[in-house]
Amino acid sequence: MGPAAGIPAARARRLPAPRRVPLDRSIALAGLIGLAGALASTGLLAAWLIRAPAADGTLTRQGPAGRPVALPAAWFVRPSVSASPDRLDLMIPWGALTGGEGGDKLHVTVTRSPETEAPLSPARRYARFLTVEVQPLPDEGLVRRRFKAGSPFEGEDLYLAQTDGSRFAARCTAAGQADHETACLSEVRIGDLSLRLRFAAERLPAWRGLLRGLEQLFAPAPPEG
Repeated sequence: MGPAAGIPAARARRLPAPRRVPLDRSIALAGLIGLAGALASTGLLAAWLIRAPAADGTLTRQGPAGRPVALPAAWFVRPSVSASPDRLDLMIPWGALTGGEGGDKLHVTVTRSPETEAPLSPARRYARFLTVEVQPLPDEGLVRRRFKAGSPFEGEDLYLAQTDGSRFAARCTAAGQADHETACLSEVRIGDLSLRLRFAAERLPAWRGLLRGLEQLFAPAPPEG
């Protein structure tokens, strides 16, 4: 083999090796952020933050007060699932709270109570919108007050326990003016949680059992030791 035969091999040895193009880390990071945003918007990211239901159907979520809340998975309203633990939306069967019958459910929105002094009683909060009429309902342990015509709450009645409503109060619309199952609105505080409740008007007499059931579910556990 002559000297010329080694020329191609020599040239091949002198060719530079292909350069590796480094991955642009900023582009990769932007892609990951975009993916995380897409997951959050679809609720997939939130699903990763929630423990899978236990064998008994219980679902544990981080509650608005910073402590886990374990409730039956069927009670959670799916659209409320988000990466933020600031709010829980639930639909609780009445039978699970009071042992009563019926297929209606209590609609509950749970948030953290504002760190302020105790709010005004409902009787004082609505005083300027109420008529002077007070109708006792002894069988229900409530009194009914009517709102003035032309007030923001015209067409509703205010139901109060213990006259001032500090223990329990509910505003209920007249029959036919609202969805039957959400005709009444009540707000209660349990520990550091604020619960906004919507329910059917015929459930008003069960308000004591309602409060007991909610306190059993949401009252903070006593400190150990």
